[in-house]
Amino acid sequence: MHSGIGLLPSLAAEKVTVRYGLFEQSIPVADIRNYAETQKASSDLQSFLDYLSTEEKQKFQDALQVKMSLDIVALDKLVNTGMGKQILSFASQAIARRDQASIQALRSAMIIGARSPEGLGLVSFLEAYPSNQLVVDVSKISKLVGMANSSSNSADAPPKDNVSSSPLGKIALQYQTLAAQNKQFSGCLFGDSTSAALGNTLGSGTFNFGLNGLSTISLLEQLKSLIPTKVKCEKAIIAVGGNDALYGISDELFSKNLQEAIALVRTMGNKEIFLIPAFYSTVAASSDPTVAAPLSRVEQINALINQVAEIEKVPVAAGLAPLYENNALKGSFTSNGEHLNAEGLKIYRQALLQILGK
Repeated sequence: MHSGIGLLPSLAAEKVTVRYGLFEQSIPVADIRNYAETQKASSDLQSFLDYLSTEEKQKFQDALQVKMSLDIVALDKLVNTGMGKQILSFASQAIARRDQASIQALRSAMIIGARSPEGLGLVSFLEAYPSNQLVVDVSKISKLVGMANSSSNSADAPPKDNVSSSPLGKIALQYQTLAAQNKQFSGCLFGDSTSAALGNTLGSGTFNFGLNGLSTISLLEQLKSLIPTKVKCEKAIIAVGGNDALYGISDELFSKNLQEAIALVRTMGNKEIFLIPAFYSTVAASSDPTVAAPLSRVEQINALINQVAEIEKVPVAAGLAPLYENNALKGSFTSNGEHLNAEGLKIYRQALLQILGK
């Protein structure tokens, strides 16, 4: 099969028709870009936004800000693997086309969108989609994302680490192994969704290996898959712990896993390793065991991080104190009580840039 790198769209989506239950609205792509940049909605877009709940609106706004700077060669290889084709086929179920070219169109839009100056994001994807109109079923997208983020676990089961068993986790890990092949980075970030939300915004020569849902269990699996690629990380930052607290991982296992992770990172041409304390949630979020761990458990995890740091003689980074008040995340730095919003991410990014000397 030919590579997607040289593909250019003969058409580009000018409008997106959004279906959500009985609701259907056609929205110019230019209106979506303007909303992403200015938060000002056109009348067509406002009709769609009015149909969403406050939480759904926030998720839509957050999704518009996600822009991924991807390795084009690695991405092209990925979408042509068996797993990549499976994910594209999965995603194509939410897009209505009269022809049978939905998978090919998705592949083309991803590659071309990733080549845009801002990287691959929702807007650059839409602008690269090879059709003058794109029809998207939002309810199907929500269902598919939920399925892709989960493994075979029961919906009633307590949260657990399924990074290496969920479809999205598998595809993210495979992309990272392709992108890291024989590469040398001045800085590497390993972390969970908070770190992943930064994208590749830490400067040239760095790579963000952040993965949604990561704990020390999947961190070890990730590192073991990366070592054969011969990737080198001069400085490494490990930011885990919050999910270990949420998943109920024991003190002994957490400390053991973190020490093993440090040992593995040291085999990757590493000169310096820094640990980031586990992130606290808000008081309200910490009371819901399906959302975040109790604040007291996060405090215990952070005490273990300090113990491991002392044993392994690695520093625990500072700079995150402005996010918290009495060891709880301030409401002004989060949209859902658990994840950092744009202002919170600025503080986190600045702390990381200081570590990296940028």
